[in-house]
Amino acid sequence: MQYEQMRIPCLATCALFSLGLAVSSAQNSGATAYVAPRVAADSGTDLGYYLKGDLGLSIIPDFQSSRFGFPGNFHLNEGVRFGLEPGYNFLTAGKFTFGGEFETGVTYNRISGVYWNGFPTSSRGDFYQVPLLGNLVVTYHASTFVEPYLGVGGGGDCTWAHIHSRDFYGDRVNLNSDEVDPAVQAMGGVRFRLNSMCDVGVGYKFLADFPSSGKYLPTHDLLASFTVKF
Repeated sequence: MQYEQMRIPCLATCALFSLGLAVSSAQNSGATAYVAPRVAADSGTDLGYYLKGDLGLSIIPDFQSSRFGFPGNFHLNEGVRFGLEPGYNFLTAGKFTFGGEFETGVTYNRISGVYWNGFPTSSRGDFYQVPLLGNLVVTYHASTFVEPYLGVGGGGDCTWAHIHSRDFYGDRVNLNSDEVDPAVQAMGGVRFRLNSMCDVGVGYKFLADFPSSGKYLPTHDLLASFTVKF
């Protein structure tokens, strides 16, 4: 009887000791103590200089102008736009980053038709734009991968146009026109972060040029972009 009375406390002590070892082992095990990595966006890593380039489709609706000395309606084919934007992200607020950039580049569209008083002419030519703009861009860090953005800008737009046609005698006539006009721009799109230094993206830009002759000139651009951060 005395042996049985001593055996029960010993068994209880051994059981408690074994349970303690099991709990300690479970706490030290990497499999059961797994913690998911954080995926919250951190906009603070985007402060600093960057360089962005974009390339894509340019569309200019028909417009009226008297830049060649006579009033006419111009029809342009779809063209191409290349842009280069060095910039600096100077402020973060939560998931938002604010940056300023200078934009330039070249837009080219082929002049496929010139109409005078509603009648077609034999004129054809080329139309170039070189924007010189200061932009303010706001980026929202929705996640570590997706970054929508919006921006506005203003400055000047250097335009150069060339048309060639035939006069009444059948001789070839070449006309050139160049001017610098005030311009404003709005933009929006989304960028996708490849790593801490590189982004790719797609976006839309609307450039409004205000020439001295004729109505304002709108340009619609659909662009793909690549950004390198420093």
